[in-house]
Amino acid sequence: MITRRKLLTTAVVMAMAGTCQLTWAGEVADGTVLSAANIDSLKNETLDGKPIGSLLTEKMEWRIRNNGWKLPLYKAKEIPLDAKWVKASKANAGKTKINPQTREIEGWEAGEPFPDVQANDPQVAEKLIWNYHLGQLAGDVATAKTWTQLLIDGKKGIHAEPIAEFTRYNMKGRLGGKPTEGDGKEKARQLLFFKEPAEMKGLGTFTIMYDSAQVPDAWVYVPAVRRVRRLSGGAWMDPVGSSDQLQDDLEIFNARPSWYKSYKLLGKRWVLAVAHARLPAWNPKAKAFNERYPVLEQGEPHWNLNNDRFEPREVWVIEAVTPDVHPYSKKVLYMDTKYPRIYYGEAYNRKGEFWKFMEFHSFMVKGEDGFQSYQTSGGAIIDFQRNHATVFLTDPTQWFVNQAKVKSSDVSLGQLEAAGR
Repeated sequence: MITRRKLLTTAVVMAMAGTCQLTWAGEVADGTVLSAANIDSLKNETLDGKPIGSLLTEKMEWRIRNNGWKLPLYKAKEIPLDAKWVKASKANAGKTKINPQTREIEGWEAGEPFPDVQANDPQVAEKLIWNYHLGQLAGDVATAKTWTQLLIDGKKGIHAEPIAEFTRYNMKGRLGGKPTEGDGKEKARQLLFFKEPAEMKGLGTFTIMYDSAQVPDAWVYVPAVRRVRRLSGGAWMDPVGSSDQLQDDLEIFNARPSWYKSYKLLGKRWVLAVAHARLPAWNPKAKAFNERYPVLEQGEPHWNLNNDRFEPREVWVIEAVTPDVHPYSKKVLYMDTKYPRIYYGEAYNRKGEFWKFMEFHSFMVKGEDGFQSYQTSGGAIIDFQRNHATVFLTDPTQWFVNQAKVKSSDVSLGQLEAAGR
């Protein structure tokens, strides 16, 4: 009979020889699914040595217990950072700063403006938001050629599935060649339009974002009258079509940081998030539900992305207070500490009540020039007060980064009009 001492000795020898990986007592296996049925029994178990209960925010646990959210658990994987981005970010150390009068940034050219920000910095939260605004690993130009925006009623399920195209072209902060294109006033250009269904074909917006506090110039094409109309300066707070998502909710936070009233660091912690998404999130050629939406749960409330891959990620927790005219009173953001990527956002109404939960899932897309970018595989904006959600899913074969053939002139008002014809 093999004694306990012999078993322990054997395990230690195998580990020293690199032939096995010891796990902590209570460590869950990859693929374990956290749900309302087992949350109490799993909270004290561990994943990568961290108690599972400590990886859940209050709102995450509430969704699991009350809203059918299930999280398949996996050990964390490394996030490789592109060498050009790392070099450009390091060059900003000690050079970039926030002007205390304008709250605008000075001295930035490309990469992350504040690569060495520390928790004890009085401006830590504001600097982290600037890192996200200017330093995302998104590439000089990124196009999601085909993606879907599912509109979901919590009781009845999917009631619309429009298909759209999105392109963002950075005019500043470019890493392939000169960091600035044009006269230096524009930060980026953005084109978003729907392709299907027929009644929505061509509906879309073209936006010029500036590298200053100036609000964007934005236009919308209305297919019914075949005309382009200019939007007001407050359009950055308007809903995207008939969805639950504001323009400001694109990638969870889509505002110029100086437009918000203030930021506060609430802490640094670990959460379960999707940084290496299961692919594809959407297969537009498939007909059967499980094949067409591989990560989406079919049952009520119909919006849970229950079949993805959740891993422990360390995040900054930031409270962002909106301007008085904004529909929200504040957002709480959960941003990766290694690179500027926001996984979750909570939005609160003007009474301070919890309103929406936003989750974005990520995966790595290699650009045509080899740049390692991180894009969105899918996500959800859930309006719990309306019992409604907008879930968007992308086809990984239709994400394109740093295509040499795409020029700034391809992201224009003329292209928006052409898409509607």
